[in-house]
Amino acid sequence: MSATSPPAGGAARGRPCLALVSCGPQLEVALAAPGNLVASLVRLGGVAPRSTLLLAAVDLVVEDAGLLPSDVAAVVVSRGPGSFTGIRAGLATAAGLAAATGAEVLACDSLLMLAARCAPGGEVWAAQPGRRGEVYARRYRVAEGGLPAPQSDIEILVLDEAARRGPWVAAEALELGLVARALVVRSSAEALLRLAADGSATDPPEPLYVEGPPIHGLHGER
Repeated sequence: MSATSPPAGGAARGRPCLALVSCGPQLEVALAAPGNLVASLVRLGGVAPRSTLLLAAVDLVVEDAGLLPSDVAAVVVSRGPGSFTGIRAGLATAAGLAAATGAEVLACDSLLMLAARCAPGGEVWAAQPGRRGEVYARRYRVAEGGLPAPQSDIEILVLDEAARRGPWVAAEALELGLVARALVVRSSAEALLRLAADGSATDPPEPLYVEGPPIHGLHGER
């Protein structure tokens, strides 16, 4: 990066930024724009093709904010772990929007996104759906006035293990059984917007898949 190049995520600061969440059981699209006190937000939990829903939701939030698609300066997307189909749909939609509008594409992992939903002041476990009966999980500390910091590697847990940990932050549609849930103060898409504005959405816009046997343990990420 040259001395005159803007920092990663710079386009998201003070300019319209679109957030796409598609790798969990609930789809969310949000748009933050200068002059709007709150982000425009669409949240869905249906089963229609995600690519169709994503584009329709993008149209809604852009229109609601009184903008044109070309006004969007950055698109931030969750890159996994989570639903393989949803991860691909979100990244492909972000790439298509960038090609059409010239927007910068930003990305971050979905577990960090979930932890960023929480009120500060403690530790939480973030969970995304994995294979049947399993979740991808990671422990974070959410500091006062700060952003979530990981306290463990990403794990693949069977659901029976979840009750031994917590509190948990996950999509409300993700069934974790009888576990303590963390207090959340924003949606997943709003959390993505916060990470983008802070400059923390610096992952490559590529799928994040976590591999391992269907047992409790630590696994590498790629």
